[in-house]
Amino acid sequence: MTTLYVHEVVDIVGQAGPRYMELTLRFDTERAADRGLRLVGTWQVVGVTGRWPQVVNLWETVDGWEGWRRVVQASGTKRAGNAELASWWEEAYATRTGGFDRLLRSASPTPSLDQLVGAGVHGSLFVHELSQVLPGGGADYLAAAADEWLPVLADHGHRLVGLYEVLLGDTEVVTVWATDLDAHLALQQSDDERIGKWRDTARSFLTRWREELMVPAPGAPLSLI
Repeated sequence: MTTLYVHEVVDIVGQAGPRYMELTLRFDTERAADRGLRLVGTWQVVGVTGRWPQVVNLWETVDGWEGWRRVVQASGTKRAGNAELASWWEEAYATRTGGFDRLLRSASPTPSLDQLVGAGVHGSLFVHELSQVLPGGGADYLAAAADEWLPVLADHGHRLVGLYEVLLGDTEVVTVWATDLDAHLALQQSDDERIGKWRDTARSFLTRWREELMVPAPGAPLSLI
C-alpha cells in the first residue's frame, strides 16, 4: 500500500504558535477528516533558521489513496456539510492567516508512524528540509539520501522520521530528522569528510537546498518536550 502524507506550512498570527499546535493536537481526525489522517508531528520553526512565525504539521494518511479520498471529501467536496471541521477552522483562524499544503509519498526506508513510535524515535529538535530537485528527480535524490546521507546522520545522533517526494508536482522533496541541539551543533562543526561528499552528491540532484530547525509541541507523538 502506498503511504501518503499531508505536509502543512502554516503562517501564524503573532505569538499564537503554541496555541495553534495545541489545537492541532486536539483536531478530531475521526469526525472532521473522516478517519483519513493521523498526526505525525506539529512543530514551530526556530525563527533564526527559517521563516517565522510558522508551524509545520505532518499527517500520515490512513488507508493510502482511499484515506486521501476521504480527506479530500471531508475538507473539499463535502466541506459545506462538515460541521466538525468548520468549528475547528473557526477557532484555528484566530491563530493563523493561511498556509501551504503538500501531498507527499514516502520513500524507502521511511518508517510508518507506528514504527517510529515503536522504535522510540523522539526528539527535542527536528531538522526539516524542503528543497527543489531537477524535474522528475525526487525519487533518485531520496534514494541517494537513504544510501549516503542517512548513515552519516545516524552516526551524528539524527534519526530518520521520513523521506518524502512531493506529489502534484515534480520538483520538490521533504526530509525530516529527529535529534537534539547538542547533536545538531556537533554535526555542523564536524570534520567528517562524508558530509562534504554528500553535499557534492546532493548538488547533482538539487536546484535549491534549504534546511530549518523545528521544535515539537509538547505531547506530540515524537516529542521529547
